Amino acid sequence: MDTKFKTEVVSLESLENFNFSIPTYQRPYVWGDEQLKKILDDFYSTFIQSKDSIYYVSNFLTKEDGYHAELIDGQQRFTTLWLISFVINTISPNSTITKFLKKENQLRLGFEIRKEVSDFLESLLEDESVSKKIYDDEFMIKYPYLKNIAKALVFINGYMKQLPENEIELFGNYIYTNVKLIKNTTSKNTDLNKLFSTINSAGVQLEQTDIVKANLLNLIDEKVKYSKIWETCENMNNFFERNARTSFPSSDWSKIHLEKLVSFDDSIFRYESDSDISNSNTTIFSIDNLVIDTIPHYQSPKKVALNEDKRDSDEIYCRSIINFGQLLLHTYRIHLNRESKAISEHSQDFEDFEGTFHVSRIIEIFKDLEKRNNADEIKRFILLLWDVRYLFDKYIIKWITDVDTKTESLELVNFNRNQESYYSRSKYEKSASLMLQSVLYFTGDYLRQFWLTTYLGYLVDNHTNLAATDIKHLEYLENIDNIFSTAKSITDKELSWKLLDNSNSIQQDFKIEEYLSSSLGTKFKHYWFQKLEYILWKNWEKEKNEMFTNFRITSKNSVEHIYPQDPENKLQHPKIDNEFLHSFGNLVLLSVSQNSEYSNKSVNVKRSMFNEKGDSFDTLKSFHIFNSFVSNWDITKIEDHKIEMIKKIVKHYTNA
Repeated sequence: MDTKFKTEVVSLESLENFNFSIPTYQRPYVWGDEQLKKILDDFYSTFIQSKDSIYYVSNFLTKEDGYHAELIDGQQRFTTLWLISFVINTISPNSTITKFLKKENQLRLGFEIRKEVSDFLESLLEDESVSKKIYDDEFMIKYPYLKNIAKALVFINGYMKQLPENEIELFGNYIYTNVKLIKNTTSKNTDLNKLFSTINSAGVQLEQTDIVKANLLNLIDEKVKYSKIWETCENMNNFFERNARTSFPSSDWSKIHLEKLVSFDDSIFRYESDSDISNSNTTIFSIDNLVIDTIPHYQSPKKVALNEDKRDSDEIYCRSIINFGQLLLHTYRIHLNRESKAISEHSQDFEDFEGTFHVSRIIEIFKDLEKRNNADEIKRFILLLWDVRYLFDKYIIKWITDVDTKTESLELVNFNRNQESYYSRSKYEKSASLMLQSVLYFTGDYLRQFWLTTYLGYLVDNHTNLAATDIKHLEYLENIDNIFSTAKSITDKELSWKLLDNSNSIQQDFKIEEYLSSSLGTKFKHYWFQKLEYILWKNWEKEKNEMFTNFRITSKNSVEHIYPQDPENKLQHPKIDNEFLHSFGNLVLLSVSQNSEYSNKSVNVKRSMFNEKGDSFDTLKSFHIFNSFVSNWDITKIEDHKIEMIKKIVKHYTNA
């Protein structure tokens, strides 16, 4: 098979002569809230930093015939870019990104075997009423391939509606011209099915974190030991103690109690027996002598628990809220801050690394550590990484899969150690710590989560082996969350660094009451809805029935008007002033599916639907709304609810 590729850097603008088709062997569109928020956060944060900056998003692979390109790999991102273009077109049709929707009179994206997808995208452009079908359950059942596309449209629309309207056109222009993709084009005689199969079964490529690891280890002795420490930390989708047992199998695990932090000590954690030490190989590969052809195929690790027959509690598996590259960057910032405080005749000024916090820059960011060429400092960093990774596992939420339902939920998890010295994990009961971290995760920048730098830095010195749900840690987390949400004259990156120093010079200049008293409608930041959910949950005074017990803070991205904007029954819901229609008192934040249920139904119908749900409340704010009136939800009730909710939020900040 001839697999010679032509590679070039492109933008949507430079692809304006192309149209693309999605071949039959591609899976349907599957991106959800996490992927969408990550890519939009990245686009927007780079755009805000500099309108001229370049953002590299990914590779994609095509087979081309003239200006027609078959997307062998990359259709998820291309479909997302088309959906972003569509939403921007509905808000700001003068943005240049709208050119990506069509080439002349032909849809830019075509789907070979899913004509209903192409027809739906085409009809979105031609008939405004079609976009309402994304809320129609019967329509989604009839066309299941459209379900995730419909959800994505609602998510992207909710995201864009939060942004200043005067930025949307420029933001679209930025994505169209400054977001860059690497286009790989294969030769015409390539067997596409075989190539696609090869892509999907290929081994894991060398990551940037592997290169950082090799470069740092090349500058120190005891390379194998520090490599093992690094390896214990890098598999983020397994628990620390399982990784440690794999990396240090010769340790006497009957004497190690990881319920508490055990900082690395090579007299405790051993990767080889005493008889092996004299024959140990202390060299490690470097990038300079790496021969690509000699690298064996990567064998994906199997998800098998160690000696499961010896475990006392149910085995659970986790998915981290961040990747290893992100953990390295958080740890490096904590390291730099600690180094700046170290008193030594050899000390020097250590500042936060410059530029954006992004794993794509990780090699560049760690160059300064390499240039200092201080073996002791590199070792201190890797030893700190061990501690931070342990604390991350103990104190930070994770996605946990329910073995029966196969569904994921965010949880804080505890250690369980049995008599055979094996560990398993169990979920804590729902706690304020879990709920607040969920707020921070869902409303923060998925790719940065700056609160983690500050919170992990605090835990390194102050964890005192307390439980993850301990009130001391919760109070600290509440405090930094309150500061992050009210200090608007400083970037989150700068703020997270200042908070590592316990700085008292942070100006909290955001006026909560003034902001929430305005009538911003869909432009209210989603954070304030989610923060209110936390406050209502923590201070719940009503009956703690099953619906309350089951309630969780989850990803929600669609602002719903309780008094409808476009009511089905206009006699029952006459027009009210925008001051009240778009008031915080008339709004709740829902998931896409929840919003699709309510749509423009009457208030009483919405209340009946809310009360008939037997599993959990949509939102706690909804509960307060639907239990605050007997017959009519009017401007007086809207105003009363707004005042009540603002008081609860302000009280939380005042008492913190």
